[in-house]
Amino acid sequence: MLEAAAGLVKRHGPDALTMRGLAAALDTAVTSIYWHVGGREALLDALVERTVAELGEIRPCGRTPEERVAGVARDLRRQLRDHPHLVALVHERGLTERMFLPAQRVLVREAHAAGLRGARAAEFVRAVQFQVVGHVLVERNRERAPAQHPDERELWSTETAGDDPVLARALALPVDTERLFETATRALVRSLLAPTSPTCPPDSAG
Repeated sequence: MLEAAAGLVKRHGPDALTMRGLAAALDTAVTSIYWHVGGREALLDALVERTVAELGEIRPCGRTPEERVAGVARDLRRQLRDHPHLVALVHERGLTERMFLPAQRVLVREAHAAGLRGARAAEFVRAVQFQVVGHVLVERNRERAPAQHPDERELWSTETAGDDPVLARALALPVDTERLFETATRALVRSLLAPTSPTCPPDSAG
């Protein structure tokens, strides 16, 4: 029943999840749906709990902290992109922070394993999370935006790019979001994991 409900939300959005629509999808009586779940609100609660649990199934893999954290970010991005309507449903019911908690815990373990503690570890966790969420939001906004006139291909010229024709040609191409996400995420993680330089004492000479 939850699988069918999730399918309706995924294909048509939360508003499409009605008891009558779910009964039709399962080829059963509406009364049977009410008997099993107790109503639409209870069904939504169960569906949200299921979504939260599924989004929590992230297991890091890789030989280095950078590889493992980049893998966690990649998995979280995939889950958010694969379930936009379900994620929106979780958000509408005020459970967004709970949804991200399992991924945050994984990142905390990786931060500790890399030697980060305290405020620096917290900043690391949030920076990676915001990188993923921000990238997904920009991707979805670009996908849903109307056709642009002029588009990037028309806007970028050698003159616009500061006499850099290779740059102009590259920016005129469609955005490779997969590669861009990987590049930005690895650069962010690498910088966050880099050892901090010791603070130099004030110069007391003179």
